[in-house]
Amino acid sequence: MTLPLQRRRAVLAFSAAGIVDMSEFQLALLIGLIITALISSRLPRARLWLACGAASFVLSTAYARYSIPHAPAFTLACDAALCLTVYFYGKERWEISGIYRIFQLSVLISLFRLSNIIVDQWTYIVALEILNWAALLLISGTSFLDRARVNEGNSDRNWRPHLHRPNISLRKARAEDPFHKIRH
Repeated sequence: MTLPLQRRRAVLAFSAAGIVDMSEFQLALLIGLIITALISSRLPRARLWLACGAASFVLSTAYARYSIPHAPAFTLACDAALCLTVYFYGKERWEISGIYRIFQLSVLISLFRLSNIIVDQWTYIVALEILNWAALLLISGTSFLDRARVNEGNSDRNWRPHLHRPNISLRKARAEDPFHKIRH
């Protein structure tokens, strides 16, 4: 039995994108990414870092899946590029003290894998997955606190000001400019 032409094209597109061959961990991460993107719909900078992180993950996973040599080096390069992007274009403290630090740790873990400090492949993968989930939780938490701040005056509940206090420091402008910016 053959599939209709449109269905065959869809199956080919999904398999070319790697969606059919996803592991359970990658599928869970994709679902977490979609939920985080929905939660952070009012925070455009969060969606920017979600898209950049997803692109880095897809590139490094595809590189490793096709058994091209030195996959940890490519993952290190992707995460270092993302880390530098956050450093240069991050405007708020949650980006620098959160997302930037998470991707610095990701670069460090890939460096440990390259230097054989982390010998086991599964330990390397689990460490990177934990960091990916930490980034998703940071972004969704910041988005949740931003929504709580926006809705603060619409209700007489007492718990919202307590949520607002940490949000004030996270949503402020970053403490120091990147080294390439000239202060006036």
